Amino acid sequence: MEPNEEISQALDEARQRRKTLHDAIVHLEKSISSPAAGRIPDWTATVLKEMTEVRDAFGQHVMVTEKPDGLYDEILERAPRLETNVRRLREEHPEIVQRIDDTITRLEQVEIGEDTWPLEEARDDLQRFMGSVIRHRQRGADLVWEAYNVDIGGIE
Repeated sequence: MEPNEEISQALDEARQRRKTLHDAIVHLEKSISSPAAGRIPDWTATVLKEMTEVRDAFGQHVMVTEKPDGLYDEILERAPRLETNVRRLREEHPEIVQRIDDTITRLEQVEIGEDTWPLEEARDDLQRFMGSVIRHRQRGADLVWEAYNVDIGGIE
């Protein structure tokens, strides 16, 4: 992308959603790593709140990337050679949405404790989930770089 070339609306929307998703993941990580001993119900409520923020942010990400004339359509028009990369990211969306929904349901229905869902296991499960979202964001940044030769950013 030439320095004076305007950033498209699709790319700008994706950049904004990228920042929102990044912020939601950071808040989730803070809640997961906060003290839980002796306050598991409060800890769980906070983690659940942050997971719903991640769900909402990821839903917005999916919408702006997959909508007609959204980021993925624009990339395919601009760089058809990236079709495999776009398909891979699209295929990850329902998988990540399902993991979000499953995690939220589990946090709502399973009491974290020694006999049900040990705290350390819950934290590990949540961190693995976050890793999948982070890897998805990294692949998205690589895709945008290949298509536009621009860093999508989103963490300023």
